[in-house]
Amino acid sequence: MIHEVTPASRLDWETPGKRLYHVPFTLDGTWGRIRVPVCVICGPRAGKTIVAIGGTHGNEYEGPVGLKRLISELDAGALIAGRVIVIPVLNVPAFAAARRESPLDGGNMNRVFPGRADGTITSRIARFVSDEVLPRADVVIDIHAAGDTYEIARCASFHLVEDAVQLAAIKETALLFGMPWVWIYAKGMGTGLLTEYAESLGKITIGGEFGYGASTDLEGVRWAHHGVLNVMRHHGLLLGAPEPLLPHGYDRQRLVASTDLDAWITAPVSGISEPLVPLGAFVKKGQPVSVIHDFERIDAPGTEIRANTDGYLLVRRFRAQTAQGDVVAVVGQEVR
Repeated sequence: MIHEVTPASRLDWETPGKRLYHVPFTLDGTWGRIRVPVCVICGPRAGKTIVAIGGTHGNEYEGPVGLKRLISELDAGALIAGRVIVIPVLNVPAFAAARRESPLDGGNMNRVFPGRADGTITSRIARFVSDEVLPRADVVIDIHAAGDTYEIARCASFHLVEDAVQLAAIKETALLFGMPWVWIYAKGMGTGLLTEYAESLGKITIGGEFGYGASTDLEGVRWAHHGVLNVMRHHGLLLGAPEPLLPHGYDRQRLVASTDLDAWITAPVSGISEPLVPLGAFVKKGQPVSVIHDFERIDAPGTEIRANTDGYLLVRRFRAQTAQGDVVAVVGQEVR
């Protein structure tokens, strides 16, 4: 049974057992409610708390589907200790509209943290997570995909943080997803990221790109579901060793970095983007990785986009229509 709780602070975070909630948020200008699903599962004794969140952006589906499977599979009897908090869909209005941002207030959930109690609905949902969920966490997992704009090499991801102990724990946890790539990516992509806020609280914080194309990637759902189980095993919530999740065809996981946002390659012109090399390929500096075609000038060659360094192609433009200034490629270097 799913319980609706008002106010949200009345959720039972502590009692052993499994509880499913709808946390209601009053719509701006009407008497209706947006209901955010939250699952709380507490083991029989104290331990670490794992928080797993999907649907921070509304058109990214591997997280919601994988976490819904996790909720169905887990019961309190499986936990030997600790607590797991699962929010399969965080930005419910955006998810319902199949959009990155909420149609109610234009809010990008991943740009409003820590949120405001007196803000619009996106900001108020973020404030609930900041006040009630993240302070209880030891590990925070925010599962993303590339929506319908980019294709990104399937990766668990994290930022560099100053605390060496926290950074080592983050790297160790990111590898548990068994994804082909573990990406150390750039800070400064905008204010209010969920992961950056959780990092600032000292949490072991993992992001990731589990699919693309506003689809539901088969491997991405598997990584979202079984990757979180691996994290729970590693951190003492479940019995057993983490299971191997690296797909056939990959010799190893690669730790790659592209931490300078200014080095991400943007389009010098507008047009239609054509990829020239597959995602994940090793490229050399100066090698063409895509072409942007101007169809008002069918007599002119396209504009070549060249790799700005040796490394692996981690991001490519997926949506063909490209505007000047759009990111069209990111090349990352392997970290030994």
